[in-house]
Amino acid sequence: MALQKLRSPKIRRLSVVDQVSDSIKQSLLDQVWKEGDKLPSEGELAEYYGVNRLSVRMALQKLSTLGLIETRVGEGSFVAHFSVQPIFSELAPLYDNKEGRRDVEQLRNLLEGECTNIAIISSTEEDRQKLKDRLDEYNRLEAIYNNDIENQQKLHDVVQADFAFHYEIICMSHNKLYMDIYMMVQQLISSHIRHLIYTRVHRCKAAGVEVYSSSKTVTHEMIYQSIIKGDVEEARNAREQMLGIVPAHGLDYFEDYVDPKEIHP
Repeated sequence: MALQKLRSPKIRRLSVVDQVSDSIKQSLLDQVWKEGDKLPSEGELAEYYGVNRLSVRMALQKLSTLGLIETRVGEGSFVAHFSVQPIFSELAPLYDNKEGRRDVEQLRNLLEGECTNIAIISSTEEDRQKLKDRLDEYNRLEAIYNNDIENQQKLHDVVQADFAFHYEIICMSHNKLYMDIYMMVQQLISSHIRHLIYTRVHRCKAAGVEVYSSSKTVTHEMIYQSIIKGDVEEARNAREQMLGIVPAHGLDYFEDYVDPKEIHP
């Protein structure tokens, strides 16, 4: 029979409980209710969905098990604080090696590249001013760190400012999913940034050359200017140098000098 040649269909038969649960979950993703908000009562939800209260109660229990809502006896159900960021923070040490950093590098290149292109096309004047403010703060903290490269607090501060600059570019896409993903892996990206900054300033020191401000060579200033000018190619070149995909003069090599060793923080 002809039907025998067909692939077995994968049909999801959702129970009433699953349908109600999925609908409420989507409403949470759409921020119909925000963290701390009280959900409608079981009776109100049952009437809205046209189901019995038991189905609603079971759907809420399912969402509570997932950590999306919190049910308080005598008060009702409330939107809980939920974040997978701590999970990725625990994974960060697993990526603190050459192969792991390459994976993070590729993720950053993908996300930051796409959001930079979107920013070039559709960013507002307010978006660009926010990015300029982030750039100014990064340059200020970078200059302070470059004068005291063994100071761990100053390294931490410039890493935070570096992350904030790139996250602002992600925000310029106005794509909530991109923003959420970037924040989920914040610890991984911050560790990658820390490695790049620490390695490069100590490479300069080992080469016996001045620790340049990266704004004088590549990266942040160039990325900002490329967005202002609408130059996609310049943005790509600057990003690849910043990430170390393409070696940057004054940061990764110095005339004829090539550092044979990789310096780890």
